[in-house]
Amino acid sequence: MTRLAEMAEILNRVAGWAGGRAQAVAWYRSEPISAFGDRTAESLVKSGQAVALRDYLDSIAMGGFA
Repeated sequence: MTRLAEMAEILNRVAGWAGGRAQAVAWYRSEPISAFGDRTAESLVKSGQAVALRDYLDSIAMGGFA
């Protein structure tokens, strides 16, 4: 999967709870994720950690803690 496809998949996953596509993009680019040492989703995808990010988002969707 390309980084662009990974980014699109992540954005689609979070758009509903982020409040829309624009808010999802803002979250993706700038919101630090404490579970990943305050790195952003964009940073994780760029460094090849999209699978770990998807797993993290899946755990949150299942009721886990952020």
